[in-house]
Amino acid sequence: MATFGDSLRDIAARVPETQVLMLMGTDGIPIDRLVVRPDANLEAVAAEFTTLLRASVSAAGDTGLGALLELCVVTEKMTALLFGITEDYFLFAALEPDALIGRARFALRLAALGLEREFR
Repeated sequence: MATFGDSLRDIAARVPETQVLMLMGTDGIPIDRLVVRPDANLEAVAAEFTTLLRASVSAAGDTGLGALLELCVVTEKMTALLFGITEDYFLFAALEPDALIGRARFALRLAALGLEREFR
């Protein structure tokens, strides 16, 4: 059986622009993490994006759009992808700004589908 760390390493192997990967709860607490390129700010960034994720989940539900599956934030210095695993858990990926977002989305979606079984 694969561990959470194995899933994170698989994503990093598929997405060479990965800086940090985290498996997190919607409370902002990381369950597991893989730091590929250390940056002191990225853990704080992940926690801040958890607030954005919760607001987006609420907005999607309140407007009848259904469950939020993913959230992408692109800035000058980083691309952040958040992928829902369940209502309470998600994957956070901090990528270099030149990352191939489609490839990263595919890798995160595959991992989220595999991890979903662990949380149900």
